[in-house]
Amino acid sequence: MKKLFTSKVFIENDFLSATTCARWEKAVFENLNTFGPDMGPQYGQMAAYYGMIEAGLNESYYRFASKHNQFLLKNFPEIKEIIAYLGDYILDKSGLRPGSLPVVPRDKKYFLMAGFKIQLQSFNIYNIHIDTEGLLQYPDSIFNQNTRAYSCIISIKRTAQHIHDSGGDLDIWHERHLAHQMDGFFKSDGAKARSKENRHRVSYEAGKLIVFDSFMPHVVLPFKVRKKADRRITFLVHFNFRKHTERNPFPHLEYWY
Repeated sequence: MKKLFTSKVFIENDFLSATTCARWEKAVFENLNTFGPDMGPQYGQMAAYYGMIEAGLNESYYRFASKHNQFLLKNFPEIKEIIAYLGDYILDKSGLRPGSLPVVPRDKKYFLMAGFKIQLQSFNIYNIHIDTEGLLQYPDSIFNQNTRAYSCIISIKRTAQHIHDSGGDLDIWHERHLAHQMDGFFKSDGAKARSKENRHRVSYEAGKLIVFDSFMPHVVLPFKVRKKADRRITFLVHFNFRKHTERNPFPHLEYWY
């Protein structure tokens, strides 16, 4: 749907209360065996779709998705309402009436509805990227200018290392690049951006909501983890407009993690 916004980022401070963030943080750290921390998920742990694919654990992701969704709803009951709100938020920011499109899970049995990114170790990777990995089911979509995909992030715990060069915070370029256009975005090394002109920094105070076009290049700034206060948690859910799918044969916003 061309009316859905592109090339924009929206920020809401204090979207989640400090009390809710603290409760979620406690629940995450008390259940580390359930979550796939850092970049190396283990078999059967809850981790992002891209993380499980990169680790060769796609079978594990699919097999445990339903169980993990039940865990999320039991331990983080606000998630269902938050997802519904975010779907309407995307519509509203696009000038459309909230509720004008159904907001549906990609597949509750095989895909996570949402999830947490937990970083317990030093994060040394400076990886500018666009969020296309969740669109693996629709390979043509990452090259199509009409694709509408969105990344929604809520900071749950900001690393104490943010005082050092904004470690753990987000740099995002206010420009849109499809997958095949990223070569033109990077310098010849394939890692650094040709220009910093449209780069903006977003701090990750706990409770902050960030919603943006998934085709906007962005990077989490590296940080060290030397003590518990340095650890970092974010809550994530992705959205994508589909005109129809086999499971949902009608126009809708689908969501997953």
